[in-house]
Amino acid sequence: MATSSMNGHSAAVAAASVSDQNNSAAASLFADSLPGSQRRISGSLYDEEEDDLDDEEHHLNQSLSSLSSRNCHYRPLLNEGEETRRQAGRNKDRHRRKPTILTQTHFDARYRFTRPKTSSLSLRQLLSGTGFGGAGNDGHCSKRCLLDCLLSLFPFISVIRQYQWRSDLIADTIAGLTVGIMNIPQGMAYAMLADLPPVCGLYLGFFPLILYFFFGTSRQVSMGTFALSSLMVAVPVVRIVGVQLTPALADILGPLPTMSISTEAPVAIINNATTSLPVPHGNYTEDGLNQYRIQVALSVTLLAGLIQIGLGLFRFGFITIYLSTPLVSGFTTGAAFHVMTSQVPAIFGIKVPRHASSFKLIHSYMDIIDRLPDSNPASVIISIVCICLLLLFRLIINAKLSKLCRFPVPIELILVVLGTSIGHFGHLHTAYAVDIVGEIPSGLRAPSMPSIGLFHLVWQDAFMLAIIMYVCTFSICKIYANKHGYLLDSNQELLASGIVNTVGPVFGCYFSAGSLSRSQVQEDMGGRTQVASLIAASLMIFVLLFLGPLFRELPTAVLACIIIVALKGLFMQFGDAVKLYRISKYDFSIWIVCFFGVVILNVSYGLMLGFAYSLLTVVCRTQSPSTSILGRLPTTDIYKDVRFYPSAVQVPGVAVFRFDGALYFASVDNFRYRLMKLTGFDPKLAEAQQLEQEAQHRQQQLELSPQSLAADDEAGSNSAAPSDTASSSSHQTNQSTRLHHIIVECSGINYIDSVGASFLRVLIADYQRVGVSILFACCKHQFRRMLERSEFADKYSVYVSVHDAVLSALADYPNQRARLASDARSGSSIVDTADTAAVFESQRLLQQTGESRDTSSRAGLNV
Repeated sequence: MATSSMNGHSAAVAAASVSDQNNSAAASLFADSLPGSQRRISGSLYDEEEDDLDDEEHHLNQSLSSLSSRNCHYRPLLNEGEETRRQAGRNKDRHRRKPTILTQTHFDARYRFTRPKTSSLSLRQLLSGTGFGGAGNDGHCSKRCLLDCLLSLFPFISVIRQYQWRSDLIADTIAGLTVGIMNIPQGMAYAMLADLPPVCGLYLGFFPLILYFFFGTSRQVSMGTFALSSLMVAVPVVRIVGVQLTPALADILGPLPTMSISTEAPVAIINNATTSLPVPHGNYTEDGLNQYRIQVALSVTLLAGLIQIGLGLFRFGFITIYLSTPLVSGFTTGAAFHVMTSQVPAIFGIKVPRHASSFKLIHSYMDIIDRLPDSNPASVIISIVCICLLLLFRLIINAKLSKLCRFPVPIELILVVLGTSIGHFGHLHTAYAVDIVGEIPSGLRAPSMPSIGLFHLVWQDAFMLAIIMYVCTFSICKIYANKHGYLLDSNQELLASGIVNTVGPVFGCYFSAGSLSRSQVQEDMGGRTQVASLIAASLMIFVLLFLGPLFRELPTAVLACIIIVALKGLFMQFGDAVKLYRISKYDFSIWIVCFFGVVILNVSYGLMLGFAYSLLTVVCRTQSPSTSILGRLPTTDIYKDVRFYPSAVQVPGVAVFRFDGALYFASVDNFRYRLMKLTGFDPKLAEAQQLEQEAQHRQQQLELSPQSLAADDEAGSNSAAPSDTASSSSHQTNQSTRLHHIIVECSGINYIDSVGASFLRVLIADYQRVGVSILFACCKHQFRRMLERSEFADKYSVYVSVHDAVLSALADYPNQRARLASDARSGSSIVDTADTAAVFESQRLLQQTGESRDTSSRAGLNV
C-alpha cells in the first residue's frame, strides 16, 4: 500500500516537472513572439518562471528527505527522485541563462522608485517667514531662530565665545601690530594711486577694520587699501574731475572751501588732446580739486556698497562662480600694468596728464617719453635706491632672517621714515623741486553723507567695483578658510563688504577690499581671529591723531616705489598662463583675451570683454559637446568608446551613440549632425532612396506586359522551391547586419529642455520611417521626467543599461542575441592574459562583420 502511494507521489512530481518545463518553453516562445514594446517587458515572465522552478525544487527536496528517512525498500524510488531533482536543477540552470531585460519602467516598478517631494514655499510663507529654518507653524520666529539669525549676522559673537584669551591674544597682538605698520605706507601710496590725498588711505586702516570685525566671517583676511580697488576708483575720479567737470556738475558736488586762486588751470585730456579744464567759479588750487576728487570717490564707493548689500540680502553670494579663476587672473595681471604706469611719472619726477579714454597706456607712455628730458635727477636717484632696497629685503634678507626671527623687516615703514627725515632735513622740495606728500591733517574726518547726485554717472563703475572686488576678497578668504578648516558664508561676506563700503564713505573712506599681501603677513605672524584687525586699527588711530602731520615732507617717489615693488605678485601670474596653456586651451584663451583687453583698452572695457568671451566659451562647449560610438568589450557587458578601446566591438546592426552634454535648443542641431556622421546613416537620404526605388519598381511593373508577367510567375514558381532555404538564409544575414537600431547612451546628458524633448520625438519619427528604431539607456531622472512631461509616446524604449537595450534590439535575431548573452556571461570585466589571443581573434571576426554592416549602411541602406 505504501509502495503504490509512493509511486503515485513520484508520478505526480514527474508530471508537475514536465508541466513546468512545457510552461517554461511556452513562456519563452511567447516572449520571442511578442511584437514591439510587449516583447521588451516580457522579461518579468522569466522571473515568475524562476519562482515556479524554485517551488518545484523545494517540493522535490522535501519528498526526497521523507524517502531517505524510510527503509531500503524505497531505494528505487529514491534514485528516481534524485534523477528528477537533477533534471529540475538543469531546467533551472537553463532558465537562468535566459537574459532578463529591464526597461526603466519595469526597473522602477520592481524596486519601488519614489520621487522625493520638493518643498515649494508660497508667497504667504515667504512674507511671514514660515518657509525659513526655525520658524514655527504659526509663522512666528522662535527664540532659537532669532538667536541663529543674530549669530549669523554678527559672527564675532561666536568668535569671542570660543576665544582663548591666553594663547590667541598674544598671537593676534603680534600680527595686528605688524599689519598696522604695513598699513601706514601702503595706505598713503594706494590713496595716491586712486588720485586722492594720502590721508584717505590712512582712514582705510581704521574704519573698515572695525566694521569687518563685527560682520565678517574670515579670520585672517586684512581689509583696507588694495591696488586694484584704488585703480578702479581712479577711473571715475579722473573721468569726472579731469574731463567732465562743468559748472552744473560742480554744483552737484557742492561748494569748495575758500582757497587762494591758482594762476594755472589744471590740465586734462579731452578726446586725446591736452586742454585746460573749465574750472567753475574761477581757477582753484590742487587742494580745491582734491575735494571734488574725494566726493566722486566716496559717491562711487557708497553706491558700490549699497549694491553689495542688496546682493547679499537677496542671497547672491554665488556670483563668484561666474568669474572664473583664469578671468580674474588675466584681469589682475593686466590691471597691474595700469598701476605701474600710473606711478612711472612719480619715479621720474615729471607731470603727465591722466587719460580717461581707451588705449590709455599707449597715450600715457607717449607722454612719458616726450617728458623724459624734463626728469628730476633727485627723484630718479631716490627711486633707484628705494627699489633696490625693497627688492633686496623682499627677495634675500627677509628669506634668510625668517629662520632667526618670525617678524619680517618692515622695510616699507623704514623707507617712509628715512624718506621723511631726508626730505625734512635735506629740504628736497625747496632745494631740488622733489614732489612731496604735502599737508596731512591730524584727527578723524567729520562724518558727512556723500553726494548721491553722481549715481547716474558712476553706476557702471560702482557695479563692476562691487562685483570684482568681492570676488577678489572672497577668493582670499577661501584660501585661509581651507587652510585652517573653518566655513565661510558667501552671502554674509557679501553683506559684510557692503556694510564696510556703505558706512566707510560717511567717514571719508573710499572702497575697501581684502589685501593678499597683508593677509599673508597676518597669517604668517600667527593671527588667529579678527582681533588682530582691532590691534592694527588701534595703531592706525594713534598715527592719525598724533603722527599724521609728520609725513608732510615724504617724497612721492618713495610711495611710488612701494607700489611698483608690491606688484611683483601680480606680474608672477604670467606663470598661470603657461600652466593654463598645458591644461586647457579654452581657459588659456580666456586669460589672454581678458589680459590684452585690459591692457589695450582699459580696466572697465577689458573686464567686460573678458567676461563676455568667458560666457561665449561656455556656450560653445555646451553647444558642441563630445560624442562617440560605443562598442562592447569582449566577454563583458561593458560598452566603451571604440576610439580609445581598440578591443571594443560594435554589435552588428546596432549603433550605440553617446552624447556628453546638455540637450537644449542650442545643441539639438549638433546632436543630429554628430549622430548621422558617426553612424553613417542619414534618414532623409535613406527615405528619398526608398521612394526612388519604389517609383522605379512601379515604373518597371507598368512597362511589363501581362504575358511577360505570367511567364515570370510560372518560371518563378518552378524555381522557388529549390532556392527557398538559400534566399531565407541570405535575407536573415542581410537583415542582421544592416542598421536597425540606434541606442542613445544618455548618462552624459545632464539637462534637457522642452526643445530637446520635442526634437527627440521628431528624430524618432524620422528614423522609424526608414525602419530604424531608437532606444535610450542610462537616463538620468531629470531626462526621464522631461520625457514624461512632454508626453513621450513609448516609455518602454528607455532601459536601465546599454546591454539591456542591446539585447532588446536583437529580439528579432535570437541567434545573435543568444551568442551575445552567452559571451557576456562567459567572462568577467577583466580579460585574462592567457585568453588575449582568443579574444582578439573573436574581435577580428566580429569587426569583419561590423565592417560589412558599415559598408552596406554607407551605401544607402536600400533595404
